[in-house]
Amino acid sequence: MMLTKTPLYAYWKSKIARRFKSRRMACMLSLMAPYIQKNSGRPLKILEIGCSNGADAIRFLDDQWQVWGVDLLPQTIKQPNVTFVQADAESLPFEDNFFDIVISIGLLEHIEPMEKMSRVLLEVRRVGRAYVHVMPCVSTFFEPHTLALNWPRRQHRNMVEKRSQNIPLKLNFFSDHTWTKFQGFADADIKRFWYITPFIRNIAVYYDGVKENV
Repeated sequence: MMLTKTPLYAYWKSKIARRFKSRRMACMLSLMAPYIQKNSGRPLKILEIGCSNGADAIRFLDDQWQVWGVDLLPQTIKQPNVTFVQADAESLPFEDNFFDIVISIGLLEHIEPMEKMSRVLLEVRRVGRAYVHVMPCVSTFFEPHTLALNWPRRQHRNMVEKRSQNIPLKLNFFSDHTWTKFQGFADADIKRFWYITPFIRNIAVYYDGVKENV
C-alpha cells in the first residue's frame, strides 16, 4: 500500500504540505545558486519534468522565472509564467540547452525499466545546462511510498521476492553512489537533506552548471 492512496495523505496534501514543499524547493534552488548568480542579468528558463498540477515545485517559481512543465498526462496549471507541454521525458520537444535548469521531484524512482530511465536522464541532460533531481534517500527513517520504517532492511527481501514472481517493483531505490553511475548523471554531485526532520530524508542529484564536467 502506498501512502498516496490513504486519507492521511489527502489531509497532508491539502492542509500541511505547502510549507515543507516550499522549503524543499528553496533547498533545490540553493544548490543552483552558482548558476543563478552567474546568469542573474537575464530571465532564467526552468523546466520541471513530471510536473503534474505544479503543486510540488512550479507554484513556488515567481515571475523572475520562465517556467515550463512537462507531464505524460494533460494538466491545467493556472500560472501566468508557465507553459505546459504534454510529452514523454524520453523525447522532449526542445532544442539542446534550451533550459537553464531542469528539475524533477519524486519522479525518477518510478521510471522503469532501467533502460528507459537512462534515456530520460540523457534527454533531460541534453535540454538543460544545469539540473537538480530529488529522490528518496536509502537512509530515510520513514519511506512514504511503502509506509515502512527502516525500509532498506525491511523492504529489500520483500521486493526481491516480488521480482522473482515477475511482479513489477514500481520503485527504484538506489544508493547515492549508484545514482551517479548513470551516464546522464556523470557530472553530478549529491546532497542529502531532510524533507521532514527527523523522519523523511531525500537526496538531490545535481549539477550547478558552473563546475567543469567530469
